[in-house]
Amino acid sequence: MTWKRLTRPAAAGSALLLLAAGLVSQAAAAEPQRTREITWSPCAEAPALSCGTITLPVDWAKPNGATFELALAKRPADDPASSKGPLFINPGGPGGSGVSMAFGAGAQFSPAVLRSFDIIGVDPRGVARSHPVVCTATALDRPGYTVLPRTPAEYTALTAYNKQLAADCRQQTGLLYDHVDSVSVARDLDAVRAALGADKLNWYGASYGTLMGQMYAELFPHRIRSMVNDGNMDHSLGKWPFLLSEGAFAEDSFEQFVKWCGQSPNCALNGQDVPKLYAELLAKADAGELVDPADGTKVSTWALLDVTQFYFSRPRWVQLGQLLASLHSGKQTATTLRSAKSELATTRGPQRQATDELVEDVRPHFCQDWSVPVSDFRELDAMYKTSLKVAPNMRASVLALSSITSCIGLPKVNNPQHRLNVKGAPTILMLNGIHDPATGYAWALNAKQQLGKGAVLVTYEGAGHVVYSRTACTRAAADNYLLDLTVPPNGTRCAANNPALTTHTQDPPNTTARW
Repeated sequence: MTWKRLTRPAAAGSALLLLAAGLVSQAAAAEPQRTREITWSPCAEAPALSCGTITLPVDWAKPNGATFELALAKRPADDPASSKGPLFINPGGPGGSGVSMAFGAGAQFSPAVLRSFDIIGVDPRGVARSHPVVCTATALDRPGYTVLPRTPAEYTALTAYNKQLAADCRQQTGLLYDHVDSVSVARDLDAVRAALGADKLNWYGASYGTLMGQMYAELFPHRIRSMVNDGNMDHSLGKWPFLLSEGAFAEDSFEQFVKWCGQSPNCALNGQDVPKLYAELLAKADAGELVDPADGTKVSTWALLDVTQFYFSRPRWVQLGQLLASLHSGKQTATTLRSAKSELATTRGPQRQATDELVEDVRPHFCQDWSVPVSDFRELDAMYKTSLKVAPNMRASVLALSSITSCIGLPKVNNPQHRLNVKGAPTILMLNGIHDPATGYAWALNAKQQLGKGAVLVTYEGAGHVVYSRTACTRAAADNYLLDLTVPPNGTRCAANNPALTTHTQDPPNTTARW
């Protein structure tokens, strides 16, 4: 999980005890939305687009209580006469900015989609321009803890850190801190839909954005014209299967990378024993002896695994090969760890320094959507050791393990895992790659099984995270559905781009997606 510096202070407020809330019933969700107004003006960053705010309840169980301002952006359809209504978009995260995604929509979506839809990007509550969850930099940067405790004392220190940080963030953020779950986000989206005057909405969600889409489909199935979920979350998993499945996805991506290296002259490690070389790098990092030849800084085990798995997501196999060769030989190459970390930070949101030293933190969003309680150090240690068996080369999914440990010691969540219960929605189109290291193919299959006949899965037979723009096949499947509600046949498969034939694999448009 990540955080980012802010350019503006957020409203502070009193602390609020975390309310344990179940899903709002379908019947209650179907009640007519009280129409609220959106205040529009040209976007400072993109004057051709309109930016707006809408005042919404902090707690939807108390619609007349405290409020906050939700930020959104609208890119009008290129041909308003052919408009098929609003297409809401979200790039994932948690913590991805839908507003920023709307600014770049012209390069992300096909001309036909841009011609026929008003693109609506919403910054989810507690993110970016929508009253972000913020903490003091001193609380966030407090020393003396590790994200992966390896002793009971380190576990105790991490638990204390999480509790102290939560208290600080709650004090700095105010009441909204305890209401940033995806069910609340779904209700916000429906309020925006009503304010736009649209009877139904269209949806494209990537990665963690698929969870928001799933929650919307549970609450407001009759308000959906079309829904595309790309890189699918499985919100039915407990903490053990969540961690172990993620570890298996990372390990599968490592195996794909090794296979590619053995076949491609574009791999800097071609002809070498890649698993053996990577094990040597991990051993040096464990011993504190791995050095980045670009600047002489020490490379931690965690940093090596994190950057490796990030490059799997793009996929950036050529650059990963260059980086590993550089670390192994001690000679600087075109790809350095420093550049990799910089690119990784960019996908997680720009670092924004603030004079007030408030820092945006998106970890509460995950911790309010996922119940992953760890009873004590022994259980965490057992989870990690089991992950080592599932992922002997990758050890664990950095993303999954750090997310779980960031929630240790925190209260009960608002939106705990459950099997999807969607009734009355149109067909939901799912896109997923077979070798996705973040939202693996097994997750998509599980989510599809939960949705039953209400979902169609298009399979991309390649590597990388989120697939809409990978090939003409994946793009056409989504575009034809969005534009004409033409559902591709069940079992549709799209051949992979062959990264062995290129020196650079193009990133998908959703560059902020981690989940």
